[in-house]
Amino acid sequence: MIVPSCLGEVGIVWIQKERNTSVVRVLQPHKDHSMAEVIQRQFPGATERSNGALKKLSEHIKVYMQGLVVEFTLDCLDMEQCYEFQRRVLRTLYQVPRGKVVSYGQLAERASAPRAARAVGTALARNPFPIIMPCHRVVKSTGHLGHFGGGVELKKAYLEIEGIRIDEKEKILPDYFW
Repeated sequence: MIVPSCLGEVGIVWIQKERNTSVVRVLQPHKDHSMAEVIQRQFPGATERSNGALKKLSEHIKVYMQGLVVEFTLDCLDMEQCYEFQRRVLRTLYQVPRGKVVSYGQLAERASAPRAARAVGTALARNPFPIIMPCHRVVKSTGHLGHFGGGVELKKAYLEIEGIRIDEKEKILPDYFW
């Protein structure tokens, strides 16, 4: 399923598990390739089909990209594909409110894994559900943006959509930390 947005197309890759629709991946806008190409490259044989169960999710993504407040739910996400520590990190990350950021170390502490900032970074690098599981809200302890799978410009765009200001040194102001 391809969702148009102001930042480009967002892809939602899903499977049918018995009677349930399960999202296996949310693909972020890609500036060099169409979303259909990105999906075909990562999921050969995938076909473009709409799904009534995912209509709400696609609408939420559109609304989010317009800068409006939206409450994503996790009920359709295939969290079973994530390893145990990653699930814990992602569930903790999900609690970071819109308009706030957290450092890798703070997220590790909140996920009951103090001193595991690097492991948190690894878990986030493999986040199959960006936007919904807002890994763009995780920054370095210095306030600098850090890495992001979709690139720093996309991370900045998401943060700006949420009203987070970034200074001229590409740092998040302390007021925005959770």
